[in-house]
Amino acid sequence: MYMWGGKIFSGLIVGFIQLFLNKINFCPRDTKDQEKYFKRRIKLKNIKKNDMIFWKGHVAIALSKNKLIHAYGPMKKVVIMNIKETIERINKTANLKVTSIRRI
Repeated sequence: MYMWGGKIFSGLIVGFIQLFLNKINFCPRDTKDQEKYFKRRIKLKNIKKNDMIFWKGHVAIALSKNKLIHAYGPMKKVVIMNIKETIERINKTANLKVTSIRRI
């Protein structure tokens, strides 16, 4: 089940990031605030596990140099996808570009 801002395990987006990061520290609630909170910017070519990829109103966590996990709205579930393909798909379907990649 997909739920905007969900904080239950059957429907997660930014809530997923917040739940994950609250286990280790503090994390703001919304993606725009999360993006500001994590200061260290990373280039896509240097991405690694646990880096966060931000779009306007959306965030994903890198699982490796090539894979990410995020709550993908059109599929209405949390999925693991290829990073470059996901960036292209979100740009094509939602006309959203990555706003930044941040390191925790």
